[in-house]
Amino acid sequence: RALPKEKLRFWNTGLTNQTDVSFSTGDFYLSAQNVLIQGIMPKDVNRRISVRMAASKEFNKFKASYNVQYTKGNYDVTSGSSFGNGRDFTVYWNLINTPMQIPITRFKNWRTDYWASPDGYFNDYYSNPYFMIDNFRTRGRTEDVLGNIELNMKATNWLTFTYRLGATISNGTSKSTGGALQYSPEAKASGKNIAASGDLNASVADASSSYSRINSELFATARKKFGDFDFNALLGTSFREDNSKNINVSSNNLAFPTLFNVSGRRGEPGVGEGNSKTRLNRYFGKFSVNYKGWAFAEVTGSYDIDSRLAYYYNFDFKNANFFYPGANVSFLLSEAIPALKNSKTLSYLKLRGALSKTGNVNLGAQGLENTYGLGFGFPYGTLSGYTSSNLLRLSRYEPEFVETQEVGIELGFLKNRINLEATLYKQDNSNQIVDVQYSGATGFTSARLNAAAFENKGLELDLRLTPLVKLGKVNIDVKANYTLQDNKVTKIIEGVDQLGIGNGNYVIVGQPAYIFQLTDYKRDDQGRVIVSNTTGFPEVDPVIKPFGRTQPKHLLGLNLSVNWKDLTFSAVADYRGGAQIYTGNIGNGMDFSGISKRSGQNNRMPFIFPNSSYWDGSKYVDNTSIYTLSGGYNFWSQAVNTNANTNYLVSGDFWKIREVSLSYNIPAKVFGFAKNTIKGATFTVSGRNLFMFLPKTNEWTDPEFSNTVGNAQGVSGLDNTPPTRIFGASLNLQF
Repeated sequence: RALPKEKLRFWNTGLTNQTDVSFSTGDFYLSAQNVLIQGIMPKDVNRRISVRMAASKEFNKFKASYNVQYTKGNYDVTSGSSFGNGRDFTVYWNLINTPMQIPITRFKNWRTDYWASPDGYFNDYYSNPYFMIDNFRTRGRTEDVLGNIELNMKATNWLTFTYRLGATISNGTSKSTGGALQYSPEAKASGKNIAASGDLNASVADASSSYSRINSELFATARKKFGDFDFNALLGTSFREDNSKNINVSSNNLAFPTLFNVSGRRGEPGVGEGNSKTRLNRYFGKFSVNYKGWAFAEVTGSYDIDSRLAYYYNFDFKNANFFYPGANVSFLLSEAIPALKNSKTLSYLKLRGALSKTGNVNLGAQGLENTYGLGFGFPYGTLSGYTSSNLLRLSRYEPEFVETQEVGIELGFLKNRINLEATLYKQDNSNQIVDVQYSGATGFTSARLNAAAFENKGLELDLRLTPLVKLGKVNIDVKANYTLQDNKVTKIIEGVDQLGIGNGNYVIVGQPAYIFQLTDYKRDDQGRVIVSNTTGFPEVDPVIKPFGRTQPKHLLGLNLSVNWKDLTFSAVADYRGGAQIYTGNIGNGMDFSGISKRSGQNNRMPFIFPNSSYWDGSKYVDNTSIYTLSGGYNFWSQAVNTNANTNYLVSGDFWKIREVSLSYNIPAKVFGFAKNTIKGATFTVSGRNLFMFLPKTNEWTDPEFSNTVGNAQGVSGLDNTPPTRIFGASLNLQF
């Protein structure tokens, strides 16, 4: 008998406890925060404590202010993905490979219950997920200090000088541990596959990191009025320096199973160290003019000198600097035209347009140099051996540039109760830096190139009805925003019309950036899947084919706010549409283990493959009679199913109720004798991610989950835990 709720019970109900205290008086502010997070993963805990202080003071023409914040974090989380092959030791993978009839929550006590222990656990191929939770852990701490000071001097009534100095300092340490495991002779002799594959040695990985950023900025602002013209100018310079250091040391063969210290290792440790420093010097300016409060024009410019573009062995200053300007104009016609100014219907009318160019360096430190690390098996005695990384880097790159053209209109009606804003834009992206697949014959499997250019076009609409309805003390506000975003790859490197960037994502000239190219079944000219006329099985076509885009084309957001006396109800919903997601990492795992919905169809009996055809000796004919040889393990868990990527390619569309909240401003009189002490109080209950509506094709996971933060989006992974609903309550007291 299936126990579908057992897997739901496996996960904890996460709990976040947050307490904030703040004090302010005059020009001084002090606050403290304590956050304790117990996640849905059993035994995972995060804690964060922070303190912030700010103050400002004026001395005639001078004003000084500062802001400093200290944050300390501690965490203790499961980390099976850091060990072994990165999959078999993860909690999620082992939970997926637990049949639906197993009461998994009865197997918590693996140390004392033989049937929950690695020796006695029923699964011959995978482990008890509760064992994975306890055996593979990462414990660490982080400390962050953020501070800035600002000095202002009003030299004249039209000229002001400002200096800002900011600093960020972050440090972190962590220790990841993997416990030793020796299977009993009985377990090894029983034919238990996971026991026969070998015992686990104790493992440890220590890491420490430090990071700092210093940002210094000096600028002058001037404002002067001549008749009907109001002029504003800004001229300044900034300097930024980033430093980082990372050290890690590890061993997967500790001599003492319970001493997680790399000094107790057998053999050579794994060691690594990384150091980086980057600098950015920027000169910037802005000049604007305002005519009678209805006509506005502005020009901007920035000149960057970036160390990430400087090649140490052949330095050329012109390769390390770049300039990007911008300009915009706007006309407030409701102020300029008397007939509109006095209109009872049209309250606000503004037209605007802009041209701009922005530059970005999408490279890390030493990004122009090929890097080398210790080769496998080295050092060998006193002999060292190094090998190049698999990524080819060039000695020169161009900055990425985005040239934007934009026009817009803003309208207000009925004393600004109805507001509509529309923006059309076009962006030309050039010199985009991407990692592309490369011929292994060169010694590199990928290369980092200025390889792509693409064009973005879009429409943005923003509607605000404030209030939509006003009945006595009831106000109902509605806000909606819609974005249509489309793009097309216009150019790749000479002689190439498509490039793979990993994760199944491709850049193809004439197509959106980015689209999937995946494996599919062999099909006839009518698009039907070709099956064998003897086995009924389809055949996977090894040639990948293009499919849909990985980024949504349509974005819609809706906000509702209802106010009545001291009560406020609000709700936020949004929609994303037009993209596809690939769920193969989790999908084929669920098919393999037989717990997916699709693997249970047809009662696991042989079936006629949908929309299929077979060769009758002269032509392909519709298949109405040939059944697959198997409809169970020998189909769903095999390559004939799992190697066809399109089985896990689904619509990425969704509707979400992002947040719903109800707040009550508690009257001071409620507090009786304390009303002179408590100036105000607000109680709020809220829920986030309450509902998610997906197409029927997506039986797998949240479309927003991704296994990377890079460009190659649209792919979910086994490190993603199930989607969660979050319920909360807060009480805010003012003294």
